[in-house]
Amino acid sequence: MTIIIRKILLTNLLFFLLVSCGFAPIYSVNKDVNFYIESINFSNSDKELANFIKTNLNNYLLKNNKKNFKIEASINYNKKPISKDSTGNTEEYELSSNSIIKIFNNELNKTFQFKEANIMKNFVDEFEEMQYERSAKKNMARSISSQILMQLSIINAN
Repeated sequence: MTIIIRKILLTNLLFFLLVSCGFAPIYSVNKDVNFYIESINFSNSDKELANFIKTNLNNYLLKNNKKNFKIEASINYNKKPISKDSTGNTEEYELSSNSIIKIFNNELNKTFQFKEANIMKNFVDEFEEMQYERSAKKNMARSISSQILMQLSIINAN
């Protein structure tokens, strides 16, 4: 009987220690930013990837009296085969994106280039392959968005 009570007490103690440790996600939305994105324009870009990026940056698309930035982006997305079997059927693809991001306002004009790559196996089911590719694009967009926000934070700190 005492072993069961000890296990329950130990479990409850561990639970309360972990809940009250102050964990906060690194990329949580920061409400105290002192910069905002006035506009984002995509030219010559993959529409799906551009929409994912715009969705990720939506919280920063506000007009305010604080420091505003405009962003112009060009994103090239490629899906190319990288390995084939002995019959000539593609086994693996490389999904890659090359982003050229221009950040500017009245005071500055900076250009950054970000590259993302992912390896995808060829699926028998085309629907599964499309879902996986869509998921890979979402991950690329999340990474590009966080890099844009990091650059905006650095620029704003100076």
